[in-house]
Amino acid sequence: MPASLSDVARLVQVSISTVSRALHRPEMVDAETRARIQAAVDALGYVPQGVGRALVSRQTRTVGAVIAQIGASAFAKTIEALRARLGQAGYTLLLAQPQQDDPVQNDPLRALIERGIDAAVLLGGPCPDSWRELVRKSRMPLVTIWADAASAQDGDVGFDNYLAGRQAAEHLLSLGHRDFAMISGVRQHNERAARRYLGVLETVAAAGGRLAREHVIETEYGFATGYAAAQQLLAHAGRFSAIVCGNDYLAIGVLAALREHGVQVPGDVSVIGFNDTEFSPFAGPPLTTVALPSADIGQRAAEALLQALKHQGKVPPPIMLPTALVARASTGRPGQAA
Repeated sequence: MPASLSDVARLVQVSISTVSRALHRPEMVDAETRARIQAAVDALGYVPQGVGRALVSRQTRTVGAVIAQIGASAFAKTIEALRARLGQAGYTLLLAQPQQDDPVQNDPLRALIERGIDAAVLLGGPCPDSWRELVRKSRMPLVTIWADAASAQDGDVGFDNYLAGRQAAEHLLSLGHRDFAMISGVRQHNERAARRYLGVLETVAAAGGRLAREHVIETEYGFATGYAAAQQLLAHAGRFSAIVCGNDYLAIGVLAALREHGVQVPGDVSVIGFNDTEFSPFAGPPLTTVALPSADIGQRAAEALLQALKHQGKVPPPIMLPTALVARASTGRPGQAA
């Protein structure tokens, strides 16, 4: 349960009204007392709560989630499943997004806590320690979605990105491919992209294949960026018979660039993505991809939160869900062009 005004007052050994005045009418409280109150606020992680917290139950039946990107992304399916399951249990899901130019600032999470949320959801990846500390001090359950198996903690729900990368590489290797290219998400601040790339790289190397450094491009996820990256690969005129794309958005852009250059798929080059997005079966040709458990992550995250809210905030051990190869017409044996 989040720290309350009375918790701060008890720690400082002053009245609740004194704490309230120090926070909202500081000119009415002497400097020494204000400093002690601020120290207690920082130590407890106290955030002024919305009116819902004034209820005797101190529950608002709301869950807050900080998600960097929702719109056209695989996260949308997760959020919808999370919202639906929480809704069935009578909870409302509130969403907040960090500023694009400052993804680690505290404001979106703090804004949710000020609303009086009962539990928090964060997106796995470059989550600042200050966010986790703020949730811990607020004494509320925390679940992290889209977490990676390599760094999983209690309350994390996600999958093994390394294994997903290995599945993609093993499929192409089984078809006879030995020369690879990869268009990856930016790996520096994205554990999922980094682990996916490593799974592909090490699997290809172990089988005697080649993924040359000049055939690896990092870019933001999107149709246009995939198209531009494929143009860059083709301009090098290097030898590769398969392109592994960090997600299906990149892969669709790659297919467009290859088509524009008269490169046959899969006869000249095979293409594979990740996510199994709704449009993937309707690409030209239909896209082979590794299906990620987007909706299941939302469902299981909601279940974990509901159990934690029922049992004094204790979240379950990490939940890592399976991924699966979905083979379609964009991959085939190399050198089979008509």
